[in-house]
Amino acid sequence: MSMELMTKAFKVKVGNPLRKLILIKLADNASDLGECWPSFRHIAEQCEISRRSVISHIDALCEVGLLRKEPRMTSRGNSSNLYYLNFDGAGNSLGPGEKYAPPGAAGAPDGAARSLGGAEDSPGGGAGDAPRISHSFEPVIESINDPVKEPKQPCSQAQASKPVKRGSHDYSPEFEEAWEAYPKRAGGNPKPAAFRAWSARLKDGFTTAAMVEGVRRYAAYSRAVGKVGSEYVKQAATFFGPDHHFEESWDIPAALGSSRTGRLPVSGFREQDYGDSECNW
Repeated sequence: MSMELMTKAFKVKVGNPLRKLILIKLADNASDLGECWPSFRHIAEQCEISRRSVISHIDALCEVGLLRKEPRMTSRGNSSNLYYLNFDGAGNSLGPGEKYAPPGAAGAPDGAARSLGGAEDSPGGGAGDAPRISHSFEPVIESINDPVKEPKQPCSQAQASKPVKRGSHDYSPEFEEAWEAYPKRAGGNPKPAAFRAWSARLKDGFTTAAMVEGVRRYAAYSRAVGKVGSEYVKQAATFFGPDHHFEESWDIPAALGSSRTGRLPVSGFREQDYGDSECNW
């Protein structure tokens, strides 16, 4: 890493924040001579952007003269590119006396000019007075047909891109009226299943008024026989099911509608006068 190049990378104006980030990353990997060879994949992972964006911004940096790119071919395929940072193309954006001459340029210090060497030079090969140094901790060999892989989105972005699901059904007012009047029961009584059965009966030609009235009759019957709140109350899905329980009369038994007569006057058999009792045995 060259602190001088890092400082110049921070000062130069490139007109795009991601492009600036990539330039700083290259300066972080570069030797004092301004050369480095990180792969597109490594830059994309370190900068948390897509590989395609890295390629696009590096091409833009080359167009404005801040970067020079040379391909490195090996017998195993296309290796990572060799990059030269050239802040001489930054103009006056660096301030006076801040221009940087790349290796081999006119006016460069003695010993800085050098040839690139063979295409299969090892990463630690000689580079004039200074050796080649790359501070990236990843393989530099890439396949020519390496597919473009977009980075995974953070969980928050992935969740934000998903459509919002409604937490409740759009129940009709008539069904809500029937559900409110339906007798409570012990155990499960799923409302969505009841609404599906309700909707199916509407498609069969039954009216909402008929089903609501059926619910009211059944509720009165359940209260009269003492079944409200017990497991003996039908599930609403069954009540509105294909057996059409809502059509039944649900008449309250006559014995439950009148008071009982002939009760024993006492609670025990010992005190009962069986001769005077009015009970019908």
